[in-house]
Amino acid sequence: MTPERQTDIVRTVLALPLHRSLGLRLAVTGDPTAGVELPVTEATRNPSAVLHGGLVPLLLDVTCFLRLVESLPDESHAVTVSSTASIIAAAREGDVVRCTAQVDRLGRTHAFLSGQVRVGDKVVATGQVVKAIVAAD
Repeated sequence: MTPERQTDIVRTVLALPLHRSLGLRLAVTGDPTAGVELPVTEATRNPSAVLHGGLVPLLLDVTCFLRLVESLPDESHAVTVSSTASIIAAAREGDVVRCTAQVDRLGRTHAFLSGQVRVGDKVVATGQVVKAIVAAD
């Protein structure tokens, strides 16, 4: 994928209203392969003052997509066909979680990715995402 198209896709993903409202951002400015960060705030926590468990699959999906983008041909896009998430520990209000991903296998029609959500060095969640590679609109 060309750097220009990759930049456009990353900008579009991060500008989605849901992502903006949550405070989702690149962990390293200009490097989508380094993952995303999300502060655990009143907007992202549950009544127990820890990261809402429903946000973990969202973090994994976005991070895996951003990790995959550089490997896609310009005329392609990727859509989620399967995902799993396991929450291992709590991320407390005031923490910043960082989600990273890796491409485990990239085939012609599907990509298999795995991700981790951490607070500092502590793993708080893991997951796997399968993306179908499709023609871009």
